[in-house]
Amino acid sequence: MHKTLFTQQTSLGEVPYNSWGLMITLAFLAAVIVSHRRAGKVGIDPDKMVGVYLVAISLGLAGARLLHFLMATPEVFWKDPMIFFRLWQGGFAFYGGFILAGFGTVAYAMRKGINPWKLADVIGPTVMLGLAFGRIGCFLAGCCHGTVFALPADATPLLPESFTGGQLWAMGHFPFLGEMTRDGVGHNNVVVYPTQLWESLAAMTIFGVTSWIWRHRRFDGQVIASVLVLYSIWRPINESMRGDEVRGLDYLGLFTTSQLISIPVAVLGVLIILTRFRKGVSPETPFKPEEEPESASAPRF
Repeated sequence: MHKTLFTQQTSLGEVPYNSWGLMITLAFLAAVIVSHRRAGKVGIDPDKMVGVYLVAISLGLAGARLLHFLMATPEVFWKDPMIFFRLWQGGFAFYGGFILAGFGTVAYAMRKGINPWKLADVIGPTVMLGLAFGRIGCFLAGCCHGTVFALPADATPLLPESFTGGQLWAMGHFPFLGEMTRDGVGHNNVVVYPTQLWESLAAMTIFGVTSWIWRHRRFDGQVIASVLVLYSIWRPINESMRGDEVRGLDYLGLFTTSQLISIPVAVLGVLIILTRFRKGVSPETPFKPEEEPESASAPRF
């Protein structure tokens, strides 16, 4: 829809600055800001969260990149493994980043003496917030789109004809919104379901619901369990309307990679609820930084 924000001429040639990269940066920034504010409220030293962010972001990108190549285009990866590091060539799978970053941050938290359940409850909703931003980036880039459908006669264009990136149409019945990209990384010049926008809205809704649960939680782990269950229900629905070619293998002609992964994710969420709902919320005192002792020789102003 609007893949490239602007380009810059350098000694290495013309360098594009893409909208997807901007939205991913905003996604991480939003997640970090909300997590940082909530961590202190449950007694986690915000300074320790810096390491959590570094682990989560680095493993999130690595896991998303790895799952994309192993499940969507394995032949490309095995032929040229160094493509893993050429991030500008695209290719990220959300579940891969979510899973690897999840295991990594839990391990890091236990090593640093951070309660992993409280950390998971803090970070869980912010992952959905980041996803909401990230899917807007997918929409602008033209990837992760839905299947092709016939535009009804009563559809109303929403963007001016002078806009060269594509068009959106509104309609009074399902799918309510149609999308057409002219220069994206997926299918161009065809009308498709706006699955990126649907997922962005769903992720923001899950963020809102689980943020409410976080403020009223009955046991540690309730929030992250809710995130796992709610997203694992939503993702297969949205996935069934996806039409991009590179999104994972089909298993038994029934499941895509993400639909298959949603099954154990949902089971994990339910298991957390069943095993922890009687444990309650462990004591938590809002973190207050210790005041540094005032030096006797320090000048006063």
